[in-house]
Amino acid sequence: MDNKAFIKPDLNTTKIRPLFHIEKNGVTLKSRYFFAPINAGLADSNGNPTPQLESFHLKRSGEEIGVNYIGNVSIHKDYVTNDTTLFVSENMENWEKMTSAISNAGSLPGVQVACYKSDYTLIRKWKNKNDTQYIEFTRQEINALSQNQIKTLIHQFVDSSVKLIKLGCKVIQIHAGHGYFLSTFISPLFNKRSDEYGKDTLLILKRIFEGIREKAGAYNYMLDLRISLYERSLDESAEIKFDMFDNLVQHGALDMISQTNGLYNLSKNLMYPHRKLGHNFMMDVMSGLAKKYSGIIWNSCGNVWDIEDVEKNPLPGNLTFSIGRSLLADDNFVLKSITNKKEQINRCTFCNKCHYYSMGLPHITCGINEDIF
Repeated sequence: MDNKAFIKPDLNTTKIRPLFHIEKNGVTLKSRYFFAPINAGLADSNGNPTPQLESFHLKRSGEEIGVNYIGNVSIHKDYVTNDTTLFVSENMENWEKMTSAISNAGSLPGVQVACYKSDYTLIRKWKNKNDTQYIEFTRQEINALSQNQIKTLIHQFVDSSVKLIKLGCKVIQIHAGHGYFLSTFISPLFNKRSDEYGKDTLLILKRIFEGIREKAGAYNYMLDLRISLYERSLDESAEIKFDMFDNLVQHGALDMISQTNGLYNLSKNLMYPHRKLGHNFMMDVMSGLAKKYSGIIWNSCGNVWDIEDVEKNPLPGNLTFSIGRSLLADDNFVLKSITNKKEQINRCTFCNKCHYYSMGLPHITCGINEDIF
């Protein structure tokens, strides 16, 4: 691994391509390139970050990384996806240490706030052979929730988010993608409720956003929403999601919308896109959204492995990119890209070892980066 021999340059004195500058709610983004939210499987038994997780994020922090997202932090220990998932509790050890380390290195500490509330066991296989059964099972769960249960979940999202803001997180990403609770709740595929939460499937999100804004008070932070634009196939129509964006942008609470794709329990093909889909395959769609809704930040993800290619044409000023596998394979992927050291990048080989849960591994690994954390 060449990372050990790579000496990080001082970006204040090194001639590089211009990065980025945008401010929202008292928080300034200095780069359009983010470290994507990843559940690394490096939480202790109390749901707190281990020293390995702190190192994992610190290695991928710097002035070249606008936001460093701590991935998949559950609102309660009952709603985690596995035994090594982070969760919010009364005892949040090491959190301020980790967020301070990320901030001191030059990135904004971000956190992805999540909830997996289902009795459906997460599938490890790449594709669900009984997707009809999964859809019906989840549909029944969503429709059986009482309004009191929904209100409790809203309060848990709000309280968890505010606690994380107070612990130093500057970007709060509400996870409504990949088939997590909010993802299925807002999807017309699953939500067939006849009450107010069915007539406006986004109402649950709006109440979460409103609650965070009210309780966070004078703290400076950005509010972000992650949503699966395409749930099952890139061939499906995205018109319903575009209607959702109209509704969410008009609501006015969000600073950023982060695109992702796929539903974990249906197929992982869009969550972990194959190299055959090509580099930065969501670029055209996300550029269009950024131009249409210029008042908020848009974050695109999916096979970003060549920053020079990303920047070959002028980009909308509110378009950003989340990078996962390229930054797992090389901690300094972005820095090497923008300081003309492209030939030194250790490239992701798509070995899929980072998909540790699906492979039955205890935590994240990488086939070419032995020092991943």
